[in-house]
Amino acid sequence: MQSAISTHILSYNTVDKPSAQFQAIIFDMDGTITEPVFDFDAIRQEVLEATGYSGDIETYPKKERDIAWQIIMRHEHNAAQNQAVKPGTHDFLERCRNNRIPCGLLTLNCRKNVDTLLQKFDLSFDIIITREHENPKPHPAPVLEMTKQWGIHPQDTLLVGDFIHDIQCGRSAGTKTCFFANPGHRDFTHEADITVKSMHELMQAVFPV
Repeated sequence: MQSAISTHILSYNTVDKPSAQFQAIIFDMDGTITEPVFDFDAIRQEVLEATGYSGDIETYPKKERDIAWQIIMRHEHNAAQNQAVKPGTHDFLERCRNNRIPCGLLTLNCRKNVDTLLQKFDLSFDIIITREHENPKPHPAPVLEMTKQWGIHPQDTLLVGDFIHDIQCGRSAGTKTCFFANPGHRDFTHEADITVKSMHELMQAVFPV
């Protein structure tokens, strides 16, 4: 099994003067770094029809659990072939590098599909944690591992995601939270500290000057 955690020390420069509101940024992937393509209701229904179970897959009997993960892996593989990166993502990550702000990726996708997407879009993150982690989000452990490795306090970190699990994860770890709103999807504005609808708005929130 591939490691759930990878660390890649990026080369930072100092083109910009540090002016950010946060010292580190942690991103969700689907619906945050990439445009949302998953129909989660349809996936849950397919799993239910194939296994007779719903809810947390890790509570299923082994046979049904294996079937459920096969379904999810198929959807993730298909999504990896069709997803598009959100406009402005590369510019935002470059601005963070210029300001020496580490960026992490925290996702419930499997490592194999994450690697496919990052290579496809030529994206790099300082630390990547996937669902293979022993305590995947919304457990706060992955966030705390990132901030500890960076030597940055959670309260100086912003966690950005498009679902309630992202916000819960950040809140439990003690970070500030940003809800990334996507048209036609559930609204968790009132659960987060900040809400944005684009990478441009996120840029303005993190770099107000």
